[in-house]
Amino acid sequence: MSFDVICSNCGAPSGPSVGICPFCKSPFSGGGSKISGEESPTLTKIKKYYDEGLIERALNLARTAEREKPKLLTQANFVLLYVKILLEVDGPTSKINSLLSKALLDNPSDPLLIEYLEIADARSKLSNQANDPGELELANVIRRSPKNVHALFLLGSHLFWVEGDTQRSLKYLEACHRWRPNFLRAAACLAAIYKKLGLDSQASRLFRHCASLESNKEMKAYFKSLT
Repeated sequence: MSFDVICSNCGAPSGPSVGICPFCKSPFSGGGSKISGEESPTLTKIKKYYDEGLIERALNLARTAEREKPKLLTQANFVLLYVKILLEVDGPTSKINSLLSKALLDNPSDPLLIEYLEIADARSKLSNQANDPGELELANVIRRSPKNVHALFLLGSHLFWVEGDTQRSLKYLEACHRWRPNFLRAAACLAAIYKKLGLDSQASRLFRHCASLESNKEMKAYFKSLT
C-alpha cells in the first residue's frame, strides 16, 4: 500500500484507494491531508515518536523541522501533529494559535485545523468557575468528535484538578486513555483519579505505564514510587 494520505481523524497513514481509515474506520471524504513525498519521512518519524508516547523526541524533531523546513507550516498534517504534541506537553496557547492560524491561510476549509483552533480557544477560557465558556466549548467539540483525545483530556483534567468533579472527569479521562493510551499526562491524571477512588490496582498499573513513558529521571522515579 502506498501511504500518501493522512487520516484527518486519527492521523494514521493510509492509501487514497482505501476510502476508509484502517485504524479508526473514519471515511476519507476529502478530509484526509496529502503528504508531500519530500517531507513524508520527517512526518512519519515524528508521528512514530508521538504514537509511542516519546513526546519529547517528537517535540524536538517537530521544532527542528519547523526551523529547517518552514514550508511544512503550510501543511495541515504537519501542523496538526505539531499542535497535538504541544497540547500534550502543555505548550503555550499563543504558539498553538499561531501555527493553526497560519496553516488555515493555506487550508481554509480543513475541519481539523478549525476544530483544534476551537480547542485552543476553549483552553484559554478555562477558569475556576463551573460551566465556564471553556468547558462549554470543549463539551461541544466532544459532542461532535467524541474521539478527540485532546478535548477529552483538557475537559477531564480541568474538572478533576480545578473543580474536584471526580465522576465527570473519570468519564472523559477514561475515554481519552482508551483512544490514546500513550498520552502521558492523561494517563497520570487518570491514575490520580483511580487512586482517589481507592482503585489501587488500576492506579498502580497506570503509574507503571507512566514511568515507562517518562523521560525525566526524577519523574520516572516518582511514578514508580506510586505503584
